[in-house]
Amino acid sequence: MKHTTSWRLFAILLITTILFGACKTQHTATDIPKAKKALSCKAPQFLQKGDKVALISPAYATEDENVDKTVAILRQWGLEPVVGPNVGNIYLGRYAGTATQRKSDLQWALNDKSIKAVICNRGGYGSLQEVDNELMDDIKAHPKWIIGYSDITSLHGAWANAGVMSIHGTMSASLAKGGDDLSSTLLRDLLTGQVPRYELPAHPQNITGKSQGILVGGNLSTVVPALHTLADNTAGKDIILFIEEVEESMHNIDRQFNILRTHGVLSRCKGIILGEFTDCGQEYTFPDVETMLYEQLKSYNIPVISGFPAGHDDLNFPLIMGAEVTMDVRSDGATLAFNIPGTQKEVRTKPFTDQAAAKKALEDSSQFTNLMEAVPDAILEIRYFATYNFVGERIDGYLQPTALLTKVAADSLRAVSDDVKRLGYRLKIYDAYRPQKAVDHFVRWAADIPDTRMKTYFYPDLDKSVLFDQEYIMEKSGHTRGSTVDLTLFDMQTEKELDMGGTFDWFGPESHPDFCGNPETGEYTGDNHKSPANRSITPQQFANRMILRKAMMRHGFKPLDSEWWHFTLRNEPFPDTYFTFPVKQLK
Repeated sequence: MKHTTSWRLFAILLITTILFGACKTQHTATDIPKAKKALSCKAPQFLQKGDKVALISPAYATEDENVDKTVAILRQWGLEPVVGPNVGNIYLGRYAGTATQRKSDLQWALNDKSIKAVICNRGGYGSLQEVDNELMDDIKAHPKWIIGYSDITSLHGAWANAGVMSIHGTMSASLAKGGDDLSSTLLRDLLTGQVPRYELPAHPQNITGKSQGILVGGNLSTVVPALHTLADNTAGKDIILFIEEVEESMHNIDRQFNILRTHGVLSRCKGIILGEFTDCGQEYTFPDVETMLYEQLKSYNIPVISGFPAGHDDLNFPLIMGAEVTMDVRSDGATLAFNIPGTQKEVRTKPFTDQAAAKKALEDSSQFTNLMEAVPDAILEIRYFATYNFVGERIDGYLQPTALLTKVAADSLRAVSDDVKRLGYRLKIYDAYRPQKAVDHFVRWAADIPDTRMKTYFYPDLDKSVLFDQEYIMEKSGHTRGSTVDLTLFDMQTEKELDMGGTFDWFGPESHPDFCGNPETGEYTGDNHKSPANRSITPQQFANRMILRKAMMRHGFKPLDSEWWHFTLRNEPFPDTYFTFPVKQLK
């Protein structure tokens, strides 16, 4: 019995020791793996005039037109473009060929000694599929610049691990727009040896300090899945981490950032560069993604540059991945310098970021709402999404048959809707927010005098040449400021529009609120002398116009003196801002 007990105690102790030891060797979420030695990357040779540059598609396919335009631009730069054999392929509806085909284009570009650099046509997804030991050997054996961003982040990681620098920069999809924007010309100059030294303005989410390290990173959603693979360039010591993102929620960005933290990446950083976070979510009360990340980075005591103009927005200034960089963040701004051979070229970013910020403000729909969410009883008949309008075709900028308004204007319109419902009417909306692109479309149409296909329906009494002079068409519209709406009333009893004696968008005095009456007193006079065709409206039609007018004015809208259907919020929130985002359902 004693022997049995002793053996039982021995067995329990042995099992406990094994289990305890096993537990001690397991990593918890807060354990930080040891850093590898610092990356050591060499810069490929800069280009000379006449050098060949390969255009390949390692991820998703791009339009042939973009490739053709990029070919022309590279020739303007004095280079000789060559297009990868598989660039025109389409696989599974998205990829530029199978993974094998796309990898073969990469290897073709690397192994052809006459090719000196590789420009990727676009990102998307798929580059990670090509990264293996065979590709790594080719990169080491034939070091060349590769240029791209977004999904090309995987290739930047592979290049760095192979000991070769690369360029996070613009691709064919952007170069095709002209190649003369600063993002493109900085890339052109960098490829020929003019190395940018960026002077950046102060930013509220900057953290001051000075440091040196190896620049790594790229698109956050591409960096994180590549951890502990051949495409992971974050495992070394003394790194400067650059990240950017597009169309991701705040919580997903936070999740991925914390994956970097738990893998020890942030603890290896000598500094952080936050690029563009384009069209990302705002589900938390942080004003932006940079503020959310700043709150996490404050405790690391490393310098942080926020708002660096690189990523998926209009500005995508080139960064040399794998290069040693010096970042100096001060209260008055920041400097980012690449410590590599070449002619240093100072680039002051503020004029360009200010210009981009002003443009971005016009694309900001955050203070707008879907009209149907604010006024669910409204009826939409968005004429400019269809072809029955004075132009005779769908108007630029109308991507969906919906209506948008500023939130304050929508709140006031809801009050109008509640008001007229008590009288037995619903609101019928023809147009609300109108993007500047649509106004530009109207201007082009008005200048095309022979195009009169819709004259019979909308301006039978007017010569088209007078539309500018009589201000029926103008280069700016109150609709573009977001608080103007074109509408009528819908009679719930007859289930028809209330008869206003004229159609929406009729060009002529018959549309004026004072036609045949005094809108200030509501008195019908029958005075139709302004009508060139001696048209008239009845007392009831004039009274119907007055019902709409009075309801709109009671709730803060002011009428236009030339259109009975047109009203603008009197205290509109953006009286001097002409927005550019398209008409489509807001998320």
